[in-house]
Amino acid sequence: MAHHERGGFGRFVAFLVGGIVGAVGGLLFAPKTGKETREQIKAKAEEIIEEGRERYEEQRGRMVEVASERGRELKSRIEEAKDRLVSEVDNVSSILKERIERGLERAEEPVKEGAEEAEQEVTHIEVKTEEKAKETGGEGA
Repeated sequence: MAHHERGGFGRFVAFLVGGIVGAVGGLLFAPKTGKETREQIKAKAEEIIEEGRERYEEQRGRMVEVASERGRELKSRIEEAKDRLVSEVDNVSSILKERIERGLERAEEPVKEGAEEAEQEVTHIEVKTEEKAKETGGEGA
């Protein structure tokens, strides 16, 4: 697209130069007085300059339009990408949270089992200790 726009500007410059050369040539070879010719050249130059300004403003307006449209498109794409990223982060966060919770549940089971086994072992040791105490206390009496 940039090539097309530069081609349009190149054609405009060629048109402008061709118009100036044609106007000056026509005026120089016309059978008029020097003053009339100069006035006619001046008028034609002003006309060409005004036409150049109009075309410049027209092209400038188009470029502003194109730049604004591209800006809106880019902003839209950025918003879409941001939304996708937020969604993916939320998904990954949910998955990690679930895995952590499952890991905690799995870790709690062996801890509970170990606590129960320890409690049983303590109870067993207490019973053995009491039995030994009775045996030792009963022999001495």
